[in-house]
Amino acid sequence: MGLFNKLFGGTKKISTTTPPITNFTASDALMDEEKFWDIIQTTRSKANGDYEQQQEELAGELRRLTPDEIILFGNRFRYFRGLANTWELWGAVYIIEGGCGDDCFNDFREWVIGQGRDFYYNTINDPETLVEVDSDIIEDVDREGLGYVPATVFKELTGQRMPYPYQEKMETTGYEWEEGSDALKQMFPKLSAKYPHNV
Repeated sequence: MGLFNKLFGGTKKISTTTPPITNFTASDALMDEEKFWDIIQTTRSKANGDYEQQQEELAGELRRLTPDEIILFGNRFRYFRGLANTWELWGAVYIIEGGCGDDCFNDFREWVIGQGRDFYYNTINDPETLVEVDSDIIEDVDREGLGYVPATVFKELTGQRMPYPYQEKMETTGYEWEEGSDALKQMFPKLSAKYPHNV
């Protein structure tokens, strides 16, 4: 959380000159998909692909929205994170990382969202397309942080914790592989060849 605190300030207080916004609706509706991806693409473009900078850019974009819209954005973000919660994607990440626990997989799915619509859908539909990503980029990036941004900006604007009315899909679906088996090598031969010491 060091970078996140640097970006947003771990002890940041609500401004005393501008009263916090307290009138909002905790809806479980989703932000329009086009609008969501436009925001993601804008932040990625402004950050020139720098994932850490993208978190700061996202905070700036969300500050332009109303609290209601931030909730809708957060709902849509969790929708996409849940949609990506598959054993197939987890297996691909496991090969790349040489192991991947719950937190690692959560952060990875958020990073995939941050890469934009085309990358997101290509990745969740065929996780082995991750073989096309440069190893330095996919292995070295600190993926933690993007998912915290909506709640942090919401608290900054309203002085209250962000509600989470949308129920994210928490169950991992798809073909459940077993650690230590040859299943991942068979599922992802290209990734296994690129990262042979990790499987």
